[in-house]
Amino acid sequence: MINDINIWLERLTSLYNSQVRHAANTEGIRPVHAEILQYLSICNRYSNTAQALSEYLGQTKGSISQSVQLLEKDGLIERRQCSEDKRVTRLFLTPKAQAIAERIGKVLMPNLGEAKEANNALKSLLMDWQLTNQHKGFGQCQTCRYNSLLSDGTFQCGLTGESLSSDEVKLLCREHEFQVRS
Repeated sequence: MINDINIWLERLTSLYNSQVRHAANTEGIRPVHAEILQYLSICNRYSNTAQALSEYLGQTKGSISQSVQLLEKDGLIERRQCSEDKRVTRLFLTPKAQAIAERIGKVLMPNLGEAKEANNALKSLLMDWQLTNQHKGFGQCQTCRYNSLLSDGTFQCGLTGESLSSDEVKLLCREHEFQVRS
């Protein structure tokens, strides 16, 4: 039996992947490298590790490690030891990579306006899909059950206890969990 949602998701995925390949080719990089730069440009400070990249892209740790080494060699990524936990290495885009990621982002998502209805429908679909299949992670902090709006208008992550800016709550977090609907 044909499922309309399947068809539309397949079509969106195919179009998105085609755009990634086009953007990567335009920038002279591999598609997986474009995906890595794109991810690092939209993830938060808790999610910029090789492990998170591996989980997000569904790639092996070895494959991600090789890609990160190449991107580092090309001056697109910097590795920095985490100041809070010396066992953790964080990945950061260089200014050159930030410019590339911005151009890639414009190719991947041309200005379609606010498209609030489509945004809400996609968010709802993602939430249903993740909850039904018991997947977690990789959502915007602003939709996370751990995110709290404080009385002074700032945000706080209930998982880490740290303050978050209004820009940070729009980024992807690997620890994200949707609030369960009643």
